[in-house]
Amino acid sequence: MRHIIWLVLLALVLGSCSGEDESGKDKTPPAKPVLIAHRGDTGDGVFFLDDDSYITLNDENNGIDTVPEGDMIRLSWEPFIDNDLSHLKIYRYSDIEPDPVELGQIPSNNRHYLDQDDLVEKHWYYYYIELFDISGNSTVSDTVHYAILSKPGLIAPENNASVDIDAPEGLSFVWGIADDSIGFYRVLLWDENNDLLWFDDFNLATEDPPLSLKLPQLSPAPQPGSVMRWRVDYFVWDGDKQMYMGSESLERVFTVL
Repeated sequence: MRHIIWLVLLALVLGSCSGEDESGKDKTPPAKPVLIAHRGDTGDGVFFLDDDSYITLNDENNGIDTVPEGDMIRLSWEPFIDNDLSHLKIYRYSDIEPDPVELGQIPSNNRHYLDQDDLVEKHWYYYYIELFDISGNSTVSDTVHYAILSKPGLIAPENNASVDIDAPEGLSFVWGIADDSIGFYRVLLWDENNDLLWFDDFNLATEDPPLSLKLPQLSPAPQPGSVMRWRVDYFVWDGDKQMYMGSESLERVFTVL
């Protein structure tokens, strides 16, 4: 009888140890990741994060957006909370491909992902991510969306040109019409420190190409030898989504004489 009691006790102890091993495994999923929706565009000014804080929108903090380098969409997300993370998976679906597809896996220390597939203009693409910790637990984010447009083709000034911005005729930025939609164009100019010096919007009506905007006198005036960077963004309003589709032209630089 005593042996039976000891066997029962041993079985209980072993079962208890086994339970501790199982219960000791991390089964808590990561905190839900937060993708950043499109907040606006460079030149839009400030975006209020809450009642007490705001940011000035630029290419780095405005959320999901297109990029100058190609017909691509860049995703970004808020910093993750957990410290035992492993990797994340990126998923996409669209109006023309409603079934989600996995685009890839990247380490969890990344803050951005660039969708470099051949995206179709004027179609909305939807993205979400699945975040994994080192124990294999995962959490799915919210969904964000964006649609790209055809890019404006820059005409003048030419890339790497030397430009006298004080010449009597001044400096005009010239570009071609992106497509036959009715939208607006935004010309942006940065200095070599990536500070936005000037921008202006061109609302398309019945103008014939090419389109142009003249640079006003800047104060303080750029010094000779300064390298300026410029591009043209293009926007068309989507009434159903209540937001703009967009594109960004390739960027050019010129040197001030």
